[in-house]
Amino acid sequence: MADNFSRLPNDQSDPQSMALLPADAREQTNGEWSGSALGQPANPDPTVYLHALRRHWLMVSGIGLLIAAIVGPAVWFGIGNRYMATGYLRVAMMETPVAFRTELNWTDVSRFDIYKNTQRQLILSRFVLMAALRRPEVARIPVIRKEHRDGDAVKWLTKWLSVGFPGRAEMMTVSLSLDNPEHAQTLVRAVVDSYMKDVVNDERDRKRERFSELERVCAAKEQNIRTKREVLKNLGQDFGTTNTATLNTRQRLALEELSLYRNQHARSQFETKRLQGELAAQKALLANVDLMEIPALEMDKIIQFDPVARQLGMELGWKKMDEVYTKDRVLENAKSQYAGHISAEVQMLQQQYDARVAELQQKAQDKQRAEIEMEILRWETLLATTLEQQEAATKDIATMLEQAREFGDTTVDIEMLRADLMQQGVLATQLASERDKLKVELRATPRITELGPVEKPLIPSNTIMRVMITLMAVLGGFACPAIGIAFLDVRTGRINTSDDVSKKLRVPVIGLVPRIPAGVIHRLASPSKRHRSWYLRLTESVDGIAARLLHDADLKQHHVIMVSSATSGEGKTTLSAQLALSFARSGRRTVLVDFDLRRPSFDEVFGVPLTPGVSEMLRGQNGTAELVRQSTTENLSVVTAGQWDRRALASLSNGNAAPLFKELRETFEFVVIDTSPILPVADARFVSQLVDTVVLSVFRDISQAPKIQAACDILAAFGVQSVEAVVTGLNEHSYGKHMGYESTVTT
Repeated sequence: MADNFSRLPNDQSDPQSMALLPADAREQTNGEWSGSALGQPANPDPTVYLHALRRHWLMVSGIGLLIAAIVGPAVWFGIGNRYMATGYLRVAMMETPVAFRTELNWTDVSRFDIYKNTQRQLILSRFVLMAALRRPEVARIPVIRKEHRDGDAVKWLTKWLSVGFPGRAEMMTVSLSLDNPEHAQTLVRAVVDSYMKDVVNDERDRKRERFSELERVCAAKEQNIRTKREVLKNLGQDFGTTNTATLNTRQRLALEELSLYRNQHARSQFETKRLQGELAAQKALLANVDLMEIPALEMDKIIQFDPVARQLGMELGWKKMDEVYTKDRVLENAKSQYAGHISAEVQMLQQQYDARVAELQQKAQDKQRAEIEMEILRWETLLATTLEQQEAATKDIATMLEQAREFGDTTVDIEMLRADLMQQGVLATQLASERDKLKVELRATPRITELGPVEKPLIPSNTIMRVMITLMAVLGGFACPAIGIAFLDVRTGRINTSDDVSKKLRVPVIGLVPRIPAGVIHRLASPSKRHRSWYLRLTESVDGIAARLLHDADLKQHHVIMVSSATSGEGKTTLSAQLALSFARSGRRTVLVDFDLRRPSFDEVFGVPLTPGVSEMLRGQNGTAELVRQSTTENLSVVTAGQWDRRALASLSNGNAAPLFKELRETFEFVVIDTSPILPVADARFVSQLVDTVVLSVFRDISQAPKIQAACDILAAFGVQSVEAVVTGLNEHSYGKHMGYESTVTT
């Protein structure tokens, strides 16, 4: 028996036309397992992907490792090392107190947040970054040269320069990452130095200038007070005083009135100086108005509120979108027709837009000049009015002095000097107080200071990110072929378990057969322990299936069994031979009929002549008795296929095989028929009408559920009432291994 089985050929695929299949069957066999066609949900069980990977794990591993080996180094070296240089500055919450201390409140905290944000914007401002980029050592950096050639280096630096306050502390960090640590250090150091020079130190310089001005004004005021005191002293010594009550009263009234005029005159003088200073400042601003740039934010607002510029901007944006769409989406042969026209319109709109923006900018400058001129006119008007008031006050004072001289007394002058000295003293005190406070601020520690020089980074800052991205790329490269191959394999609907047949296809599974390794299948008769073990597993599994069929034969009178498969290569010939051998071993008279006329095999397996056989009987050349040959196995006879031709196939389709089945059914207890596959050719369909039951051979990992379903639909269409399945290739523990029975089986 082992010899006979070892000579069974492996079923091979037979590419035939599928024109004989029904339309619905052809739709189900186009390579995709349709869940709705099988009565199951459209989404497959996730475990089918694991089975797909199990079938193709070697190919998945090889392709995945190859892709990962290419993608990993490419991503690793493509990212490259990045070095982050960082400058640290201390930004104090308030000026360091020297002579005065203040209490901290929440308002100060909010102001400090505003102050920090202001400093952050200042360090990222264009004039600070431009000052840094103008430095020779910065201009030599390759990335800066490239940005100067290709675009705006300031925008690039604004994008990649990071300025922050870690943990809301009194510390500002200025960081930049580049592939060259020295270039990163140089660039950060230049930005910090420009900020300290153009912002921080410039503010202190303005305070120093203010302090020098206050020193000069205070010195002049003190000299004026000393002079007036000397005059008052000389008047008292030269003229003395009078004790007449009437004169004192008249003098007092005159002095009070004169004092009022003096005060008005002094205020007019102070106001005149202030107005002259403001007028000079406005004239200086008017002289430089053409050199002043309109702020970008203000210019954007002017453009936004200008209907012409806004309309031109919108049309330009749409035309540019059309131009991009034409270049990307329009066919090459149509680009020349539309691209030139759209580009010309874009250029024309761009010129109109630029002209309108230039016109708006000129109007803004004209408006600014007009506003300054109006301000100058206002200040000139105020100054003229003040001068007139001062002149009137001077005349009034002269009149009052003349009246005072009439009294012949110097008391008025003395009182005027005293009042003037008091007023000048108050003003001098205020100026001295402001000067002293500013002096304290200049002596205090600056509010913004550098915490140290910018150090050269020695360790890459992106190592962890680089490792993570590379690892993700490697995993993605390894997973992509697994996902793709698993998806393609699942679409074929291959059989993974017996449940795929019994539950999804609703075909009863009457038994499981182990998958014999290729190195064992042709040498099962070998006395080695390994071959003996596989032979015992095979016979035990087939005997279990035969027992089920024997039971059905007793209950349902199913004695003629057809063994087939949906397509070739699914083990039907091996299964039919083993079932016949099992029936014979059980003492039942059995005949094995080779109805696979196009590819006969039993003549070689059992060592009997090919002819005469079934084909000769179909052509009417031989009778049934001449076809049956006794095999070397007791109770087992064999009917070979014979030499087939088109006449034999035509006779089969006309029902001429019925007499053969009738005589075999009367002569033998079991008739096992091996037929051609159901889907490729129609031979098995004609035979299926003459049998009691059909056993479909299903091969795990090879058989496809849509094709099995199509075969079942065809059998149902030909009137077959009983269709069962045997699954080959499942786990070996299903056949009694490790149960302690293998050593007890004998042949």
